[in-house]
Amino acid sequence: MRDIHHGLKVVQTLDPAQTTATRYGAPVDRKGFEAVEHIVCIGTAGDELSEEAAIACAIEASEDGSNWAAVTEPREVLGGPVDEDGVFATIADIADDQRDYRIGYAGPARYTRVAVILTGEHEEGTPVAALALLGNAHLKPV
Repeated sequence: MRDIHHGLKVVQTLDPAQTTATRYGAPVDRKGFEAVEHIVCIGTAGDELSEEAAIACAIEASEDGSNWAAVTEPREVLGGPVDEDGVFATIADIADDQRDYRIGYAGPARYTRVAVILTGEHEEGTPVAALALLGNAHLKPV
């Protein structure tokens, strides 16, 4: 049987909110799972987006859930490249909002989280939320 339902756990890491400043998602503990996928949901931007006023989505990892470092190694992510700051998506144009941005983590750290980093002025804000999908559970059902 092809069953994803009993081996997948969904965790809300950023509450849906109008975002005007940088936010960090709740830590995701991978214990008991082999895979984690982070999804950042970006709504309609309330401000004009540009290179100077952008939203960046980054991934961070930690061994203990308190000391965080950007994930920068290409072999540790799935679904796209990351830059030297762990950024896997930059929303700098109206054509880039109203989308979901995903990144999988395949590195050795137990904990991961996403950061939504705002640069420039964001007076009206943009709706942002984030989820993590934990898959390949050691014990099922989840």
